[in-house]
Amino acid sequence: MVNNSNALLNIIFKYVLIILLLLFSVPETYAKTENDSTKKVKIAAIPIINYNASQGALIGALGQAFYKLNAQDTISPSSSTGLFGIYTTNSTFFTALFQNLYWNEDKWRAKVAAGFGQMNFQYWQQLPINDGAFVDFSTDATFALARIERKVFKQLYFGVEGTLSKAETGFDLPDFVPDSIRYDSRNMNNIGILLNYDLRDHQMNPYSGFNVSFKNLIYKTWLNSGNDFNKIELVYNHYYQIKNERNIIVSRFKTSIASGDVPFQGQSVVGQDDIRGYTAGKYRNNQIYALQAEYRWRFYKKWGMVGFAGLASAVESASDLFSTSLLPGAGVGLRYMMIPSERINVGFDVAAGKDDWGLYFRIGESFGR
Repeated sequence: MVNNSNALLNIIFKYVLIILLLLFSVPETYAKTENDSTKKVKIAAIPIINYNASQGALIGALGQAFYKLNAQDTISPSSSTGLFGIYTTNSTFFTALFQNLYWNEDKWRAKVAAGFGQMNFQYWQQLPINDGAFVDFSTDATFALARIERKVFKQLYFGVEGTLSKAETGFDLPDFVPDSIRYDSRNMNNIGILLNYDLRDHQMNPYSGFNVSFKNLIYKTWLNSGNDFNKIELVYNHYYQIKNERNIIVSRFKTSIASGDVPFQGQSVVGQDDIRGYTAGKYRNNQIYALQAEYRWRFYKKWGMVGFAGLASAVESASDLFSTSLLPGAGVGLRYMMIPSERINVGFDVAAGKDDWGLYFRIGESFGR
């Protein structure tokens, strides 16, 4: 056990050292972009070097360009175009292109995205003996998403969203298991509505305010989706400024509730921003609930750090909430404000969960996507 702990600490130390070197060397490349007032397009780009026990080492790159659709529009946030790609040592790869648009004094918002890749991952299968075991699976996926929102009353936005998605999944099960169980191919097309009450003072990196968003997506056979089910997402973020903009506390609640004929691909997994520290894919179910808080401290010029902690739960239905164990997660991160005029931070987080941990590179803050 001691040897395993030492090996884990050595891995974390090496990756954090590499990340620190990159953060200290990369930002100066973009300082000229920020100081040059003639630049109408500002670019943030960062290499990605992560590690988790499930997928191994991860390398990639993430870049995003920020600009105004109308230079005279001082109310709309900056629009952006982004591209990212990753590859891991277990042969997982994914690439995606995304576009965020804001125009007409922030009365209209839109987002489009498309991507493809292969995810080699695992899930936890409960067994009558030895509690359970991880089962490997591989999913080839493609998707295209479109969303448009319109301000309808004060800061309340109404929108529609739709996704075309196809997933082909193979499970690493014994040969005697029927192919109908070992292999699965289905469309995950959806359409739905969303409401967003947005009183944040900034889209990418708020210092104050709050927003509440509600999304209801339907997956139906008449949309050429493989299953008939419904998914609801509710998110509440609140930003508290302490003394000044260099000290911010953020609280967040998120729930994702799927009901009906929910397939494996329609379930949610505890991890990423809700909650960091879980990368093994052990905790997945039809419903996810997560509550957390984060402290953001810009301690020196453009440099900052964050500390965060929270609790999550993965259950089949809300009635199971009080009979299942809670999943804690906590960690710290380093930030560098690459583009001050856009409040664009780059950095990384390291977090630990229940028998799990992870490293996370990012452009922009958590809870802002």
